[in-house]
Amino acid sequence: MRTWIKHEDPNNKYGATFTLGNKDIELPPGAVISVTRGELFNIPRLILNGTLNHFIMKAMTKNEDLLYAELSGQMQGGIGQTLTIWKDGKRMNKFRISGSHNFARKFFSWVFYSGKVQSYFFTWGHEGRIPSNEEITAYIKKYGRHFDGGKLVKKANPPINKNNLTQ
Repeated sequence: MRTWIKHEDPNNKYGATFTLGNKDIELPPGAVISVTRGELFNIPRLILNGTLNHFIMKAMTKNEDLLYAELSGQMQGGIGQTLTIWKDGKRMNKFRISGSHNFARKFFSWVFYSGKVQSYFFTWGHEGRIPSNEEITAYIKKYGRHFDGGKLVKKANPPINKNNLTQ
């Protein structure tokens, strides 16, 4: 069974990243990247989001359809981001609508959809190398769905060439 690895942020004692799998892989045809990002979480939301993520992380270790996962958080800015990379979209959706993830999605959606929280969601097909964290953050903010306190501000607007993050 795969295990999560914690990477402390040397520049931020209140931030860390957890990874599952090897980021230095070439993604096969049909692979899908999915990112969920929340900003401006208050402390109770950060704690609840972290607690829910622990249950979801356990389920991810058992899922062979998951190629790579990365969860990161920072207290400053109230930021939480989940990056998952799947063999294909059908397998990702199967995980998304079952088990601990489905429970969290149904009963704790208010964490992402209320208050001052800025939420971003985007899923896209991708081949080749896994993009850097900076590329992914820029990409999701440019092309992903954006909610401000639960109100849809911008629908997802995928680029024509989804495999080019530097457009």
